Amino acid sequence: MYLFTYGTLQLEHIQLQIFGEKLKGSAEILSGYKIGAIQLQESHHTAKTYLIAIYTGNETDRIEGICYSIKADHLHLLDTYEGASYERIEVDLESGKTAWVYRKPI
Repeated sequence: MYLFTYGTLQLEHIQLQIFGEKLKGSAEILSGYKIGAIQLQESHHTAKTYLIAIYTGNETDRIEGICYSIKADHLHLLDTYEGASYERIEVDLESGKTAWVYRKPI
């Protein structure tokens, strides 16, 4: 199972905090999305403003990120970390891999 990341989940200290280990990944591209920023209502880990993937459906919109191999039990930990401001869905990356991504709810 894979996770596409574009923000704080790429930081080693965040990975260690959430999973207790550093994840292994590779560069990937997610088409049909652009990066935006949100202010989080809830008290969050390190900041008030965070990046968020926004679905546009326009194939020329692209997010460059890292795709990590994760374990099934990581999903609950990730859902807790990302909170209610993000929605988790499966997407197809340009490489052909299917991965989970956290995005702005539609």
